[in-house]
Amino acid sequence: MKLPKSPLLFPVFLFTLGALISFLTSFPLFKLYPIGIGLFLFSTLVHFFKNFSFFKTLLIYSCFFLLGLIYFKAYYTPDKNHFQTLKGTPHAIKQIEIESMLGDYSFSTNYSGRIIGWGASKVHGKVLIRQSKDGRSKSWLAGQRILTTEAIQNIKDPFNPGQFSYKGYLMNKRINHQIDLNSANSFLLPKSKITLRSSSSNLENSIFQRIEKSTLSVSSQGMLKALLFADRDALDEGIIKNYTQAGVIHLLALSGLHIGLFAGFLMFFLRPLKKIRAGGVLRAIIISCFLWSFAFFVGFTPSVTRAVTMFSFMLIGHSLHYGKHTFHYTVLSFFVLLLCHPPFLKSIGFQLSYLAVFGILVIHPLFQQYWNPKSPIVKKYWEWTTVCLSAQLAVSPISIYYFHQFPSLFLVSNLLIVPFFGLFLIYCILVFFMLLFFELPEFVLISFEKAVEFLNKGVGWIAQQEAFLFDELYHSVQTTFLLYSLLVVLVLWGYKRSSRSILPIGLVVCVLLLNFYFEQQKMKAENSFWIFHRHSASLIGHQKGSRFYYFSSDPKKTKGILHDYSNSRVLSEKVPLSLANFYIQEQFKMMILDSDKAYVLADFDPQYILLRNNPKLNLERLLMHYTPKILIADGSNDAWNSALWEKSCNKFGIVFYNTRRKGALDIAGLPGKLSD
Repeated sequence: MKLPKSPLLFPVFLFTLGALISFLTSFPLFKLYPIGIGLFLFSTLVHFFKNFSFFKTLLIYSCFFLLGLIYFKAYYTPDKNHFQTLKGTPHAIKQIEIESMLGDYSFSTNYSGRIIGWGASKVHGKVLIRQSKDGRSKSWLAGQRILTTEAIQNIKDPFNPGQFSYKGYLMNKRINHQIDLNSANSFLLPKSKITLRSSSSNLENSIFQRIEKSTLSVSSQGMLKALLFADRDALDEGIIKNYTQAGVIHLLALSGLHIGLFAGFLMFFLRPLKKIRAGGVLRAIIISCFLWSFAFFVGFTPSVTRAVTMFSFMLIGHSLHYGKHTFHYTVLSFFVLLLCHPPFLKSIGFQLSYLAVFGILVIHPLFQQYWNPKSPIVKKYWEWTTVCLSAQLAVSPISIYYFHQFPSLFLVSNLLIVPFFGLFLIYCILVFFMLLFFELPEFVLISFEKAVEFLNKGVGWIAQQEAFLFDELYHSVQTTFLLYSLLVVLVLWGYKRSSRSILPIGLVVCVLLLNFYFEQQKMKAENSFWIFHRHSASLIGHQKGSRFYYFSSDPKKTKGILHDYSNSRVLSEKVPLSLANFYIQEQFKMMILDSDKAYVLADFDPQYILLRNNPKLNLERLLMHYTPKILIADGSNDAWNSALWEKSCNKFGIVFYNTRRKGALDIAGLPGKLSD
């Protein structure tokens, strides 16, 4: 059996490696340009020599690596016309154009916007816009322009350890600043710029209004929006959680399955074109144009863009009689997408999508060679089984790294649901088109509602088998890289089956075991004390090795914070404790004051004082007795109380730490054990 190959594989790998290293280095971009130009000129000069073939190849590969490094560095480096480099007044008049809505929340609506004017200067650059819901504000649309004098701010880091970094997510989109707007500090210009993106957004809104006015239930409406328009936010959080725990969350993402069905329909209806001259090429162009229009309409989500790009290369390649080089087209589409839109590289959906496809193309043939059943039905199910296993093997290491769980029933859920999901998706498309032009007939309405209910209940039942869901898993970036290295050498051994292939396997296993050992030693040496932030609640914790001792004033409110913390490190046990007013250890003394009790001990000299639950005390009088290094106020206190305490601390020259503004506080390096 031959290993799938592509002449682009190694150059694209080096280009991607250079791109990844660009995020880890702070090397100035202007210093990379001379190196890149020099290497290119030298490679061109050496190319004219007859000998030195190995040296020529090495230089060409080095160019790909350096190209990736420079290309990504240039993409994320602001130029001289970016508003970040403008030394203007913070409260100058700014003109901002709305690009798209990022999320609708209880107190605000988030948008991606472009700053196109700053005072008298024409600038560019993206910004996060948070529009507060003050009762008078109306939602903005793509293409609308706003004037404001409000100052921009840096986007805040996550408030608690392990929490999802919205800042990191936006940085990948080249959004590093935010601006808070409302009806009082912004003015909406009467004329808006009409663009393809704004027209598409307005069309999508009108279609959504049509769906929402139908007699379909909320869950059925959400299913249509999710499966046909990649709007997963339209679904209930419980449904999304069930699909995730059942291992079929990919069904709710527009992906190759959906694009394949669309392409299949179009190929069937456009079959007569093959009878005319160049009809095959014309059919491929028409289908590609339709698929790209659809990808644009749904906002170029990574899974859709990947599937459309690969389908387009395959369609055009087949029509030009270049054969079925699926692996090569996949590598080519990966490279083209990174060139066109570098943020795809750090997109979770993009990574999972391509890893799943590579897994199916490379690992699936290895499974298929072990059994070739004669029964068509058994053969089809065996093929589905190996496809699911191949995709899961390819995505599991990075999926655990991001989501910290492994649904062990993924194979059962995929074998039970995926074979029939294609029919359900076709029915969704038919219901949608019927819905656009007339009221749904009663039998269609009832049957679709039953189909959605049956699907969600089936997935929910699988998700409820919690004994088969492994949660709160953690492994580091290094472990993820080594697991993929092990997978690669195992796959190479599976194709070659030579004794030489065993040596790399043993080497990777040894490095992996050493990595586990060093991570265990690092974990055993962990000794940190945390004051977490949660509005109207307190969460205090001490990690000693793999054990985590904690106090929570409201377990329901702090459950998510504790879960995020557990997912961000290896913990063997979480031990809840009752609150004590004093924590005394060698070289560490903390006093905790709340609304119930206040202590003043003459012989006690705390390094840290924590104020929680709005304690009724005279802080200035307290600071006459104690001089702590830091006085801390957590999220259980009112904002006005914290402001008064900060003034008192400034008066006495004591550092004041407010978790409401700065997030969780890590007091690391504590000796000894936590007192009960």
